[in-house]
Amino acid sequence: MKIFIRFTLVLLGLCFSLLSVAQETGTAKDTLWYLNGDYELISDFQFVEDGQILNYVNHKGKHRDVEVYYIYKIVKSDGSTKILYAPSMQEEGDTLTVEEMGYFVNGGHKANTEYKAPLSTIEGFVVGAGSPFLVASVGLNPFISIIIPAANTTVVGVTSPRERKIIERYPELSKQPTFVEGYRQSAKRKRTKNSIKGSIVGLVAGITAVFIISAQ
Repeated sequence: MKIFIRFTLVLLGLCFSLLSVAQETGTAKDTLWYLNGDYELISDFQFVEDGQILNYVNHKGKHRDVEVYYIYKIVKSDGSTKILYAPSMQEEGDTLTVEEMGYFVNGGHKANTEYKAPLSTIEGFVVGAGSPFLVASVGLNPFISIIIPAANTTVVGVTSPRERKIIERYPELSKQPTFVEGYRQSAKRKRTKNSIKGSIVGLVAGITAVFIISAQ
């Protein structure tokens, strides 16, 4: 009997948990699109400070503020779209039109979600792991070896995918110059991030190895 009661309580608890997840999943969310191609699901948004700041609730239920300057659009849960980006009229020809910026954002989004840049991670790890040995070989403190991977990351950050590769992957979208530029900029950021991650892991491994070897 006790086993049956316990089983029933566990089953009820599981049902309530599943119901809560279903309700949370079913809650309508709006989608906030940034100029760099990133996006996030939000709710209960409102404009404050004369419309310059967007206040919203993120997917974790926390209130956040972001300057409207960094936002391209908000796609509401009902499918309607609110474009927040507005070309500057101060200097003619200095900014993109709404349509051009749309392609730029799309390019950034494609790079954010589909461009992997594994070689940047591997290169960062190799350089990071090798730097302590190189520095130690000339009698310097292994901890200053961070300079080498930092310089490597800087070089990696200025490189971007060749336009030919982008055209091959997105033959139609790449006809829009701003799509290509948006893709390139986001790809550069991803290369930099991957290089940093690889460098940190490599540095830790390299410095640890140097101290282990020197202690023997």
